[in-house]
Amino acid sequence: MMNNEIVQFDVLLAFLESIRQTCIDKFPPLNYEDKNIQTVYMCSMYSIIVELAGDSCQFVKARKELASHVLTRALLEAVVDMINVIKNPTYVNTRFQKALSERKKKLIHLQENESELITEVGYSPEYVESHIERMNKLQDPEIDQPNIKERFINAGMQDYYGSAYSHLCDYSHHDASAIINRNIGLNVIPLDYKGIFMLSDLIAELLLYATVAVHEFLGTDQKEELKDLKLKWKNVYRQQVAAHGRSNERR
Repeated sequence: MMNNEIVQFDVLLAFLESIRQTCIDKFPPLNYEDKNIQTVYMCSMYSIIVELAGDSCQFVKARKELASHVLTRALLEAVVDMINVIKNPTYVNTRFQKALSERKKKLIHLQENESELITEVGYSPEYVESHIERMNKLQDPEIDQPNIKERFINAGMQDYYGSAYSHLCDYSHHDASAIINRNIGLNVIPLDYKGIFMLSDLIAELLLYATVAVHEFLGTDQKEELKDLKLKWKNVYRQQVAAHGRSNERR
C-alpha cells in the first residue's frame, strides 16, 4: 500500500474513532428508569454496539481481513437486536426465553453426558436437576423465536440481510467464496482498500443509526446533532474515496 493511501485510510479511520468517542461522550447524560426492562436492555445492547464498533475499527485499522468482517457481523446483529427491542418491548422476553432454552440444553447435556463435571466444579446432580425444573416452570412455549431473517425484517433492516449481512457471513462461516481468495499457507493477505472503505462505512453507519435510535427513544436533545454527524461522516468518506481514486489515476 502506497504512503498516500495510508494517509487516506488514517484520516478516515481517525474520523471514525472520533465519531465513536462522540457517541460515548453523549451517553452519560442519558436518563432512564432502571425499573423499565425495555430501556435497561436497550442501553445494555447499545453499550455492546459501542464496544463492537471500536473493536471492529481497530481490526480494520490493523488490516485484519477475517477478524474485521467477523466483528462487524456481530456489530450488525447487535444493532438488529437493539432496534427490535425499541420497536417491540416484548422482544426482551423473546431474548430471555432464548437464553433460558440454551441454558437448559447445556445443563441437560451435562446431566446426561458429563455428570462428573458437575461435581468437579462443586455442584451436586440434585442442584442441577432443581435448576432444570425451575427453567421448565419459567419457559413459555407461547413466545415465538424469530429466526435471524425475521429479526432483520422486524427491525426494518431487511435490506441489510441480503447484502451486508450475507457478505459478512461468508467470513464468519468460512464460506468457499471467502476461502478461495486466501493464500495457501500462513502468509495471510491484509485487508485491501475496498474492504477498508466498505467496512469503515458500514461500521460508522451502524453506530450512528443505533445512536440516533437510542436518543430518539429516550427523547434527548442530541439527535439532530447526531444526524449532522452522519452527514459529516459521509462527506469525509466521499472525500477519501475520491482522493484514493485520484491517486490511482496518477500511477
